[in-house]
Amino acid sequence: MRKFLLVAAMGLTTVVFAQKGNTSSAGIAYKNYEMNMMTGDYEAAAKELNDAKGFIDQSFVHDETKDDPKTLMYYGKIYIAIPQCAALTGDDKLTEVDGEKAFEDGFNALKRSKEIDTKGRYHQDVDDYCNLYRGQLSQIGVKMYEEEKWEEAMGALIGAAAFGEVMGFSDSVYYFYGGLAAWNVEKYDEASQAFAKTTEWGYQLNTSVYYYSQSLQKQGKTAEAEKMLKEQVAKHPGEKDILIEMINLYIDTDRKEEAVTALNDVIALDPNNVILIYTAGTVYENMDDFENAEKQYLRAIEIDGANVNALSALGGLYFNKGADLNNQANKLEFGDPNYDKMVADSKDYFSKSVPYLEKAVEASPKDVNLWIALRDAYGKAGNVEKFKEAKAKVQELSGE
Repeated sequence: MRKFLLVAAMGLTTVVFAQKGNTSSAGIAYKNYEMNMMTGDYEAAAKELNDAKGFIDQSFVHDETKDDPKTLMYYGKIYIAIPQCAALTGDDKLTEVDGEKAFEDGFNALKRSKEIDTKGRYHQDVDDYCNLYRGQLSQIGVKMYEEEKWEEAMGALIGAAAFGEVMGFSDSVYYFYGGLAAWNVEKYDEASQAFAKTTEWGYQLNTSVYYYSQSLQKQGKTAEAEKMLKEQVAKHPGEKDILIEMINLYIDTDRKEEAVTALNDVIALDPNNVILIYTAGTVYENMDDFENAEKQYLRAIEIDGANVNALSALGGLYFNKGADLNNQANKLEFGDPNYDKMVADSKDYFSKSVPYLEKAVEASPKDVNLWIALRDAYGKAGNVEKFKEAKAKVQELSGE
């Protein structure tokens, strides 16, 4: 609840009656506290709130009244008021109370009051109280969000949503933007709790799942993130963005085979998505699966012949294959009959890389790294004139 701090049976005995009397006395003192706050008599307000706390503490812990909805309702109101009144008045007794815990305990008491109030005697009272906070906090939260005061926005918006939940509302918008505000100040625990709600309710599903997953991973809860993503994939099998987030998790945790499986699933949903196909190629390449990497890069280029990433990746794949073969050849014993073939094959791959790197340079002519790759490919392929031209271009772009 840190985020919210910004702002009976037959045969009753005499003891039970006494405890119910304490609840009533607490209610009277609390109402006096509210009146004094409204008139600006803060010293009197603090005194009344201390009295209310003393009465409600007695009935709240008694076995016969601890589950009384009226007792819980007043406990909630009184304890939520403690940190506010303490901050405003500086009252010695109230400031000694842990404000965060008081607010949390009070909020939970309000929820509990409604849960056990089967006859609904105090529902309206609790709802009216919560709606007041919900309205005030939402107004503050929207204003703070617009001003990019993220921590204040987080507390107010998530607080408004929580009070709404007590009333039976699913305030998806408040949780969503409160979660974004929390993310912006790296409050990942608060963000994950907010996006857990919006994910459950299906609000802005893909974005909610993304931030929910990322917030969990930022806390080192990768297993929880994976479990959640699998559940969402099963629940929404056609949502490619959720699959993509799962792919990213697998890639980040170096689980290449699982990443490829998930990639193939999402490509099936969007077979002409060049980014996905290119990504599949990079994963295969990292797995040292030359054939499948080549296949994916070629497929991406077939769809978009000017895609720089796919062109440079395929050129790099061929260049690296040539370099590997050349290195292997140099490790052979002198006179090995395989030497000449391996060297010839390596040059073939160097030559094969050239047209793709040339097209990459055409698509992005000021990328010095692409020119360096093309220069090296020309050199390995034995094209001296082109090597000189590319070398000069590298010098021009790099200012050497």
